[in-house]
Amino acid sequence: MKQLFKVLACTLFVSLFCAPAMGAGKILLVQSYYSDYSWVNSITDGVKKGLEGSGAQLEIFYMDTKRNTSAEWKIESGELAKKKVAEFKPDIIIPADDNAQQFFAKDYVGKQGINIVFTGVNADPGKYGYPASNATGVIQKPLFVPSIEMLLKIKPDIKKIALISDDGPTSDAMISYMKTLKAPVEVVSYDQPSTFDQWKSLIEQYQKTVDAIAVNLYQTIKESAGNKSLPQKTVMEWTMANNKLPIMGLYEDAFDDGALCGIAESGEEQGLQAASLAVQILNGKKPGDLKIVIPTKGLVVVNLKTAEKLGLTIPFEILESAGRIIEF
Repeated sequence: MKQLFKVLACTLFVSLFCAPAMGAGKILLVQSYYSDYSWVNSITDGVKKGLEGSGAQLEIFYMDTKRNTSAEWKIESGELAKKKVAEFKPDIIIPADDNAQQFFAKDYVGKQGINIVFTGVNADPGKYGYPASNATGVIQKPLFVPSIEMLLKIKPDIKKIALISDDGPTSDAMISYMKTLKAPVEVVSYDQPSTFDQWKSLIEQYQKTVDAIAVNLYQTIKESAGNKSLPQKTVMEWTMANNKLPIMGLYEDAFDDGALCGIAESGEEQGLQAASLAVQILNGKKPGDLKIVIPTKGLVVVNLKTAEKLGLTIPFEILESAGRIIEF
């Protein structure tokens, strides 16, 4: 009897101290874009932080569909992502941003053996079949109206604003959403140029027709007709050199490139929320029972160098609330 007790006690000890951690499993993060893109890195950082201590094994695949925007490449990169799934055999895939949903993840909706936690989705998630029994995730919404309200605290006499963005599918979804909002100023146009020349022409036109410019995305602007995108800094360097109006940004990149102010969506928050959902699923929750998340926390950013150039003073209340201040 004593011998049996020793065996049971030993077994319990091994179970308690040698068992895998709750949450252990395989997760494949499929990024729509490329590894040097700050938005992508922010999402990745959020996912990694959210998975700390879970025991989950994480691998990352990059579709690179922002530098190469051809329909053929989007389809091919989606197929390459599927090959990675077949090789890695993840328990959960985390497709980030809309191209990863459209050209990859939606083909796994409703299929047994793999769960989906999407993030960075701008379009109506129903477009991709979400939510589903094996799918939940995180929606991304631009903080357009709060950003305009912030801009008005800096320059109250703004009456008209124009929004400019590239012509990628992410911009399409974001602009469709922004058009449904009631802005505190007149938004005279939502423009989506394809080429750099078209972008330049619009920026020059705005100097005479509006009081401020809202810059959304500019990562797929092309030198001319084709599928290869310009480096994003090239677009904004010209813009800042040829613009005299306040520029409001909606992504953190824009402030680094010279935009005056705005409330940026947080890629890290998108990743953290996705990781939280993934850990819950690894610990036994069903994706279909987890509600889709819409983060409302943004990052208040101001660029003091640009403010000085424009002769504007940033109110203390904005500086106090800023998550990031770009100084001289």
